[in-house]
Amino acid sequence: MSYHGLVLGLIALMDNQYKIKSNREAGDGMYDISLSPREDRYPGIIMELKWKKDLSGEALSELADEALAQIDEKRYDAEMKNEGIRDILKFGISFSGKKVSVKAT
Repeated sequence: MSYHGLVLGLIALMDNQYKIKSNREAGDGMYDISLSPREDRYPGIIMELKWKKDLSGEALSELADEALAQIDEKRYDAEMKNEGIRDILKFGISFSGKKVSVKAT
């Protein structure tokens, strides 16, 4: 299953409020999903997705932490910051089969 495609499909309806970008270069790497607000009243959103087979709940949670840390380490928020966006939500999302873990800052 393509978790990336699933998440993009779920957020497609947010196109009125956000410019949705996927797999683009920013900072020192390539983020999975970025939502740049079309209006100042909305926060920017960056999502990093991770997948591994047969993880325990604890390992799944750790993988979400790794995804969240990657956003900061690779400076995926650099493009938004350059555009003047200061309120940025960051999501590390991990999947394993039907299980999911979401971490945010």
